[in-house]
Amino acid sequence: MKEPPPPDLQPLTPVFLTIHLAGGHIGLPILVATFLFSKNAKRHATVVNFCVIWILYSIIYCLLLYGGRDLQEHPPYALCLTQAAMNYGAPPMAVVAGLAVVLQIWSTFTEPSKETRLANIPRWLKLVAIIVPPYLVFVAFSLSAGYYGLKNPHWVRVKNGLYCGLMHGKFEMLAVPIFCGVFVALIIGFEVATAVRYFQGRRLIQKVFPLVPPKRPSLSPWCRAGLFLVYATLTLSTCIMDLRQDMTAFGYMIQAALPLAAFLIFGLQKDVLLSWMFCSRKTKWVPDDPNFTVPTGSHHVTRTLSVASNTTIDSTTPITTHPSLSVDSMV
Repeated sequence: MKEPPPPDLQPLTPVFLTIHLAGGHIGLPILVATFLFSKNAKRHATVVNFCVIWILYSIIYCLLLYGGRDLQEHPPYALCLTQAAMNYGAPPMAVVAGLAVVLQIWSTFTEPSKETRLANIPRWLKLVAIIVPPYLVFVAFSLSAGYYGLKNPHWVRVKNGLYCGLMHGKFEMLAVPIFCGVFVALIIGFEVATAVRYFQGRRLIQKVFPLVPPKRPSLSPWCRAGLFLVYATLTLSTCIMDLRQDMTAFGYMIQAALPLAAFLIFGLQKDVLLSWMFCSRKTKWVPDDPNFTVPTGSHHVTRTLSVASNTTIDSTTPITTHPSLSVDSMV
């Protein structure tokens, strides 16, 4: 099966590279560093992994662009084959990571009985189960594409003037877009299911506690969820265009903008922005009450209630939140 020739997008190289640099080379690395090292902007491992995967995605698609125009027009065969193979592993890797994020958010609304059963699973095993699959998918698709490229070296060419690809065969025309389309459809389905579960829970609370005034939900996480839904829909549209071999220059720019979209969705949050604004400002807490002391080398917090009697209260139990994550802290 021969693929129709893609459009020549070499004149759009500056636009393509700028979009990738803004999202995958600058924005997302800063965001990942913020999640890892900031005390106030922590995120679940699935979100951090999702951002790391989009960084890899962006690097893979820019391999030829790093070497300038000459490398774009006449790349070495080994480099071209490597990029072509990884190009077909990067999109499936990204959609699997996206599904992991949505599943993690959806799981926060599980029933307590099911949550108790999951609590018996070791934490490291759960982390492996949600972090490793995208990379396994990447290896599987990349090795398959590399095998086709080795068997048919004449298929490996610079595609659309921007990056290398396989110019023939059913692998690219069917396997990758169908796989990505199915997983993006699952992402959209679980996002809808999460919204349904959330509103069902609010309705149940109002029914059980009718005298409690309803609390207005925060719009911030739902705005981000809506952006994520738009992002997933654009990705699905791109997969469909790729499947129909009707890819236009706009479709390729959508692909390039996906890392930037991930950065905007997860980066434009209040705690992240505050971490960036005040990262160099270290505020030292000084208690207003001179009788309140925090002894060094101990986890005890001692407060003198009466100067005359020196009556004290020792707190050895830290105040913690429920182990389940909220939607706001997830996204």
